[in-house]
Amino acid sequence: MKSDTKTLLLAAVLGASVPMAVIAGDDYKDKSTMEKTGDYISDAAMTAKVKAALVAEDDLSALDIDVETDQGVVTLSGMVDNDAQAELAEQKVEELDGVKGVNNKLVASD
Repeated sequence: MKSDTKTLLLAAVLGASVPMAVIAGDDYKDKSTMEKTGDYISDAAMTAKVKAALVAEDDLSALDIDVETDQGVVTLSGMVDNDAQAELAEQKVEELDGVKGVNNKLVASD
């Protein structure tokens, strides 16, 4: 993938992740508004960080990998070409600071 394409993809990924910071769910009804916002911003920031790391990896198609973060635990889902790509994605996420755990639900198409 060309560098310009990766830059555009990264900008799109980061732009799509930030609005998620304002969504609150029932899991947070006992927390103050400040705590709720902080948790979602942290999760949104982690999701963006993970997506950026996946985009930077030439051996992965980041568009095919969905990323969700809940309290620092990252869930990867979607399709990859093979088991090696699923393992590579998980490894890259585990290496990131702030990741508390990884749920790898990636499915290999081979």
